[in-house]
Amino acid sequence: MFRTIKNIFILILIGITASGMPIYASSINLNSMTSSIIPSKTAIIVDLEEKAISNDTFQIKYAFSMNNNKNYSNLFLDEEDPFTLELTSNGKKIENISLDDLISEYNYKSLEFYNEEPIYITFNFDRNQLDLPLGSYNLTLYPNAKNKELKLDKTKFNIDFTIDGTYVHALSDTKEGMPLTLYFPNKEANFLVPITRFIPYTTTPLTKTLRNLEAGPNNELGLSNASPVPKEGTSGKSGNIAYVNLPSDLSPYDKGSASSTMAVHSIVNSLTAVDGISEVRFQFNGETKKEAFHGMIMDEPYYKQKEPMIYTAHLSTTGRFLLTPVSINKFNTRYNGDNIADVFELMKFNSLPKIYNSKIHPIIPNEVELLDYKINNDILTLTFNEEFENIYNYNKELKQMMIDGIIFTFTSLEDINSVNIQLRTSSEDSNTHKITTYDFEEPIYINPEV
Repeated sequence: MFRTIKNIFILILIGITASGMPIYASSINLNSMTSSIIPSKTAIIVDLEEKAISNDTFQIKYAFSMNNNKNYSNLFLDEEDPFTLELTSNGKKIENISLDDLISEYNYKSLEFYNEEPIYITFNFDRNQLDLPLGSYNLTLYPNAKNKELKLDKTKFNIDFTIDGTYVHALSDTKEGMPLTLYFPNKEANFLVPITRFIPYTTTPLTKTLRNLEAGPNNELGLSNASPVPKEGTSGKSGNIAYVNLPSDLSPYDKGSASSTMAVHSIVNSLTAVDGISEVRFQFNGETKKEAFHGMIMDEPYYKQKEPMIYTAHLSTTGRFLLTPVSINKFNTRYNGDNIADVFELMKFNSLPKIYNSKIHPIIPNEVELLDYKINNDILTLTFNEEFENIYNYNKELKQMMIDGIIFTFTSLEDINSVNIQLRTSSEDSNTHKITTYDFEEPIYINPEV
């Protein structure tokens, strides 16, 4: 049931089952919420009520009611700006949120009262419908009366959307067998996720890579189960070049730009992950074609990705977080050899350009700060604040994901081959600080299948 909020602090933890299963625990933290009364001459009381609907949805109700024995009262909200609503994260404003998308009542700008029963205006904040990533948000919300002399207190919320998903640490050494890095699309087929699969040692790793792409990912990963590439392809090498021979009939991978792009880049990214391969060339039944895969240029080589990558987190349909690289160019940013702090900030929430959404999440919470860094030869040393140590105490796997993502991101930079982490902490008996080394296993094999 609803609770009326009157100058109290409320913490709601929802989504935890009675059996204690850890997945999908979300918290909604609602701060500084006050009940307001419009001046007595208007005879209208305004209360606030809140309710957690699901893991990803919370509801706010404004309750308007008469405060006298009259048979009739009214309240008219500003026609152009009935409510002030501002949602921010990491200091960035979330744009393009429409009141009409949040409010379920039809005529909420004109309220007429004929008895003491309250009239409700309901706001439903659905994280998935609003296409918001997990993280911390600040919400300011209050009604604007048409009579400008009537002022209501601003109501502010601090909202934390968190899900206790699982993460499998990137391995630092090989299991038995040969590691392959395979790029599979997510369920919606709008980005590729690198997966490490271990196979028996082989002398034909390129063709084996194609066979394993055809087999698709393990079901527990929560990715698209279908093969992302045409079947019966073969591959060999000459120097650093992988030659791929595919059948002439590419159906259904040539029926649309999305499936075609996924297929080509799945092959290129996976083959160039094999040691010694930096270039891929395509043939079709032994012949070179100018175009294939729905009009893509195929008589020119495709090269190994060299641009820096920002590692994000994809929460799959099975509740597993998978590190997912996004080109730094999509953030409208370039690495110039000295803007390490800028690269770090890209791993936090940014509203524009819209990279982070309900499928792709930032790996670094807003509270973690990069205090200093230095580059010595090809080794980058990062110094973080104490929150680096304290964050994600409720889920050590997510802290490990943050560390893995930081290492993968910075080692994708051209002049960085290794990363050290330090923490600056406050001394208990003085105003000084001390620097300590943070030990971790270097991640190598990303998103291993288990």
